Amino acid sequence: MTKSYLLLTILIMIPLICIGGTGFFVVVSPALSLDNIPLFPDSYKPDLEDLCRYFDLPPVFSGGLNIEFGKSTAYINMDLRQEFSSFLTGNHFSNLPFSPGSMIPAVDMNFPRIGYYQWLDENFHLSIGRRKLSLGPAVYSFVLSDVLPYFDNLWVRLSAEGKAWEYFYNFFAISADRTIYGAPKTLLGHRFGFMNENLKVTFGEENLVYGVYPDLQDLGPFLIYHHTYQDRSNVTATLAAEVKFGESLIYGEFTLDDFRLASEGPNSNPTAFGWLAGISYSIPGEAYTGPDMADRKHAIRDETLAAPGGMKLFYEHYHATTYLYNRGEDIGKFTYAYRFNVLWLDSWPIVSGFFGFPYGPDSVVDLIGVKYERPELSLTGLLEYVRTGSIDINSTYFPPFDTDWYGPKEPIKRSVSLFLKGLLAIGNDAAIFASAKLMFKERFYFYMNLGFIKTFTILGGL
Repeated sequence: MTKSYLLLTILIMIPLICIGGTGFFVVVSPALSLDNIPLFPDSYKPDLEDLCRYFDLPPVFSGGLNIEFGKSTAYINMDLRQEFSSFLTGNHFSNLPFSPGSMIPAVDMNFPRIGYYQWLDENFHLSIGRRKLSLGPAVYSFVLSDVLPYFDNLWVRLSAEGKAWEYFYNFFAISADRTIYGAPKTLLGHRFGFMNENLKVTFGEENLVYGVYPDLQDLGPFLIYHHTYQDRSNVTATLAAEVKFGESLIYGEFTLDDFRLASEGPNSNPTAFGWLAGISYSIPGEAYTGPDMADRKHAIRDETLAAPGGMKLFYEHYHATTYLYNRGEDIGKFTYAYRFNVLWLDSWPIVSGFFGFPYGPDSVVDLIGVKYERPELSLTGLLEYVRTGSIDINSTYFPPFDTDWYGPKEPIKRSVSLFLKGLLAIGNDAAIFASAKLMFKERFYFYMNLGFIKTFTILGGL
């Protein structure tokens, strides 16, 4: 039976390799890493910051299969990176997959982190699988941001040109690991919008269905989630806009979680929302075309008025009110969790982040950024000033709620961070990469990575 399956696979692959863009690939990314972050004990509970630092360092080796045929693409990438707990408890000053304190190999087995099928043309985009998603032109969104490693998702986008506008509809579904919560947790979203060269407006809803599987009232693409009044459902609404003036772009987003009417009692859910406003100025130029990290290269990013390439200077302000994203049950919060099979930390640690804004409720962020691109070079710098209040996503969410719901609530913690990233292409399939982050919190922390990316294609299309 095994031989029959192998023969069938070969018979399918040969015409695809000859006609389409099919090929096996291998990516080698050796890197050096330096930091002043202390090593953690085996009892340590990793958090989102640890996860982001871990994924900022690429795997030393990855490989997979890319099938392109017509409008279709099937892609899978098996990344063999250093084991997560070894990364936190040992220090090898590189991304080599060694055990803490020894040269014994220790490879992270929580792969693949990228794998999907998609159909893409000028009016229709269908994608199903595992990859990053993000919305809007800002660094973060209160709906979907690409901070987390991946989402298991279904993505559909339809668009058509009118006389003066392009009209579009977008539906997405994201499922969480049900073994973490002991029950299913699914985020559904739909958006309607219109855009031209100078204006884009989007209206959307997000429906977090928890403890039960979605039914047709949840999956209906043109229903109003709020008006279905379903149990085990946490609904938000979002309005977003972009306006372009010459080379300047003004953009914003408002996501409403709850709104307590004056007629409602003190036991009703408190008002909760998040908003962002940004402005950018661009000097036009060509976009970077060289190799990049696989997770960023294969992310789905929302179509915006912001043109890639050249130089862009921007400022963004974010405000998340005290009770945003929260509910009385952990499964009902707007969070997405990962469970890791590790060797040196307590078994199966869980790391949670947010679908959207990574700093969560009761927080304010000011961000200044600069990006520069040309075909062989990409440079990014982000400076963040973060204020987080005393209420977080794990705080008690039961009445009576505090009437001061705008936040952030005292005592307020403040931090400043600077993130730098660069890519220098060497030909079409190789690049030098560097990244660094400096963090001023209770004390000063930093890490920096420097390495090389080289892609090898095996049995590529003829």
